[in-house]
Amino acid sequence: MVDDYSYLYVTHLLPGIRRVLTLSKQERIHHIQKDNWIGYSRAKQALKKLNDLYDHPQRHRMPNLLIIGPTNNGKTMVVEKFCRDHMPIVREPTRWIHQGKDVLVEMPVISLQMLSTADPKRFYHSVLDKMRSIGGETVRFYLTEPFENYMVAMFEKYKVKMLIIDEIHNMLAGRKDKQREFQNLLRYVGNALRIPIVCLGTKDAYLAIRSDPQLENRFEPFLLPLWKEDEEYESLLASMVSILPLKNPSNLNYPEISRFILEKTGGILGEIFTLLRRAAILAIETESEVIDEKILSAVDYNSPAERIRLFEKSIVTG
Repeated sequence: MVDDYSYLYVTHLLPGIRRVLTLSKQERIHHIQKDNWIGYSRAKQALKKLNDLYDHPQRHRMPNLLIIGPTNNGKTMVVEKFCRDHMPIVREPTRWIHQGKDVLVEMPVISLQMLSTADPKRFYHSVLDKMRSIGGETVRFYLTEPFENYMVAMFEKYKVKMLIIDEIHNMLAGRKDKQREFQNLLRYVGNALRIPIVCLGTKDAYLAIRSDPQLENRFEPFLLPLWKEDEEYESLLASMVSILPLKNPSNLNYPEISRFILEKTGGILGEIFTLLRRAAILAIETESEVIDEKILSAVDYNSPAERIRLFEKSIVTG
């Protein structure tokens, strides 16, 4: 713990992080374990595309976006940042009418994960459940009325400007007829409401969209690839050094260290974050206060490939 104002002169940390050095070890560890937005250039580009779509004037054929990348490589992090910047608007409840529950006024962005299969009816329910969880009204369905009519009505009521669907590749898990129904749903929502739709997923997500020529023409693909040794990667490591509250600067861009991190994590962004967070925690616990080769070698972390090997070995050995 830093007891005086010497933390102000710790230049390797961002100004907002320096004060964390005054906290206890456990508090610093807790800070490290929290999610932090790191605006590397590709993430900023994705965020700009989302904001451009959000501000896009309505027209008959709205542009859409398909963010593609390996699992755990930053897609969801970008969307979560965007959603934090466009939070739902709720008002405090009227005590007797709303029974102490917040009341949803506007929900400019609806973001949810694709179900495990392409079932339009279940998707409608998941969208409305999302609204209801934030204070939206409870909707009763009538068998004579198409479900999509209710969803469109709720979107209009709560002024939805964008629909985001994560794990869109799950659509491929359904039957062919259900896949076509879901593709029709995406077209219907875009046409009826004239709002942009953003889908996220692995490379299979492109296959899911590409299987419908009309959808393929409406979705612009945006790739978040695996990391490699380049200036962008060096910038990412420098950013990590600036937000991990260690008293000493870590030279993560030292060639042997940066290469070790890349090879150990397979170039997957989420794995890079996990490895460096655990290394920073170990550096605090051992009081070395720096991430170096010794700490990286000692940290409790297995790469994705190592985890698979260990799992397969455990099955064989029983």
